Amino acid sequence: MKNVANSTLVGAFTLGGSLIFLGFLFFTGGLASWREGNERFVLVFNENVFGLNEGGKVTLNGVKIGRVERFFIGDAIEGGPVPVLIEINRKLVDRHKVSVGNEIFNEDGSFRKDVLPFLVGQLVQESFVTGILYVNLSTDFEDADSNETLEELYGFPVLHSKGSIFAELSETINLEKLSKQVSEFLESATAQLKDLHTAEIRESFMVLSQSARNFLDSTSAQLLPLSKDLGQTSVKIRESFQKLDLVNQRLQEALAPDSDLRFGAVNALHDLSEMSKSLKNLSDLLERNPQALIRGKVTNEK
Repeated sequence: MKNVANSTLVGAFTLGGSLIFLGFLFFTGGLASWREGNERFVLVFNENVFGLNEGGKVTLNGVKIGRVERFFIGDAIEGGPVPVLIEINRKLVDRHKVSVGNEIFNEDGSFRKDVLPFLVGQLVQESFVTGILYVNLSTDFEDADSNETLEELYGFPVLHSKGSIFAELSETINLEKLSKQVSEFLESATAQLKDLHTAEIRESFMVLSQSARNFLDSTSAQLLPLSKDLGQTSVKIRESFQKLDLVNQRLQEALAPDSDLRFGAVNALHDLSEMSKSLKNLSDLLERNPQALIRGKVTNEK
């Protein structure tokens, strides 16, 4: 009885070791011949791919159909592009694809040639806690270039790619451009305020007011029967011009170089410019290291 138990234990260890060995050979390429029928494509991402690991999953609209096989780094310095080689597992495709009327895959589990030009790859954050990325493929028949033949890189066809959610957010908001526009607005507004001659405007109002008074006085003297009504009208018009002159004085005080309103407006626009730069830096940080939201600030003790 004891011998039977020992034999069973030895058999279990042998079987486990064999499975581990076969798995090691499979993932290191020792059994590459088993995967020769799988399709391979290159995706070029012009962003930080921290969190995307070799062996990471590749999905089609969220359904796993392959894995990340390897990276190609060091080919270019400008922009730091990272080409990624992905492998499409036909067994996974066969398991999930419909057999009749399939518009994406052929019967053997390969992508249809007329669909390949419209495939787009994107880096997706699996979890903010782990920071793991994976590649998700989707079809884009509106924006993608519908070339019948795909370019090749390192001997593999290249699929279209687009930025991750954080990259798209950073590009859409474009806080750096907003900061530049705010700075240009500040310079333009300052120049326009300097060119605004409020003293001349006030003087023009005064001349106009005096001319109107002279006209009313002359008209009142010539038209005696209507002098009473014209006199009342003249008083009201004089009051209106006085109020207009007061408004002009207030405007001149508000737009003066040392006025509180102008000083506050300039400071507010300057703060907006600084805030936009800070938000841009935050967006870039989250794009490079999304799990920073979970880990928080690292102290010197850590």
